[in-house]
Amino acid sequence: MQTEQFRQIVEEARSAPSPLNTQPARWRRKGDAILIGCDPEAVLKVSDPNAVAAGLACGMAAEATILALSSRRMGAVFTDQWAQDDRDTLPGLRMAGRITLEAQTDTDPLAKQLPLRFGHRGPYEPGPVDLYGWTRRDALLITDASRRDWLADLYDQAMMTHLRRPEVRHELLSWLRIRPRHPRKRYDGLDRAALQLEPRAAFKARMALGPLWRPAEMFGAVGKVTSEAEQIRSSAVIALFHRPATDSPVTAGRALLRLLLEATKLGLAAWPMGVLTADDAARDEIARTVGLDPERRLLQVVRLGRAKSRPGRMARRPLEELIV
Repeated sequence: MQTEQFRQIVEEARSAPSPLNTQPARWRRKGDAILIGCDPEAVLKVSDPNAVAAGLACGMAAEATILALSSRRMGAVFTDQWAQDDRDTLPGLRMAGRITLEAQTDTDPLAKQLPLRFGHRGPYEPGPVDLYGWTRRDALLITDASRRDWLADLYDQAMMTHLRRPEVRHELLSWLRIRPRHPRKRYDGLDRAALQLEPRAAFKARMALGPLWRPAEMFGAVGKVTSEAEQIRSSAVIALFHRPATDSPVTAGRALLRLLLEATKLGLAAWPMGVLTADDAARDEIARTVGLDPERRLLQVVRLGRAKSRPGRMARRPLEELIV
């Protein structure tokens, strides 16, 4: 694999999603292998203290890399190295996994969905969706309105609990790019376009989560700014993504990206509802209510629906930051 081809593969793989678009995955080419590392500076240390969400993101980036290789008919074998907590192979990074190149192979059918996938916060187009062809066995699909309403209310409750911690608000604001001239707006984090916020709404959110938190909470304004109940209720389906409790986040992340690409194939856009798995009480309530097997772990809740239009390009780090 030549240097330019490797750069093209990383350019395609960097489209993989991550919490708050932090993009923790890093790539290095080493002989006939590609190493995937996790940058601790891109881990949400408050909201994701055990780096589960970061591990999922690195797993999705690894799977996106394998799909980019597959589109070129290049075979690959993945070795999950997350549990080793190796910080030496890639100094300053935690090893997530190793992709070893193999002989020519057939193209993975999901590879062509990689450039088509995009996130959409909602609201979504009304009406049912056709789930014919859905093959995922690691997702419980919520399609009835009553349980979507329940999850919408639970989400808003969990978000308010989350945001009452000052360190959470500080971390969130550090990754929002809703100031018009934020220097990192083109590279990472979430801007107004990604959040689908008008300028006035973005200003209110920045004030309510920042200097005006106390009066905003006192008068009930925070809930109005942060609520996503409308978007959640407009979704056609909510996927409860679960994996064996023994899975590492990286292995689970590979499966999560494939779930999102299957949704893309069905014409559905997705948006994660990460606070429902970051909050222990909310995650346990969902698992108990839907009867999830105790040997399975709920890792992500994703709302899905038809988007009216495709948003602009999501901010992406330059290759110089990603290839180490």
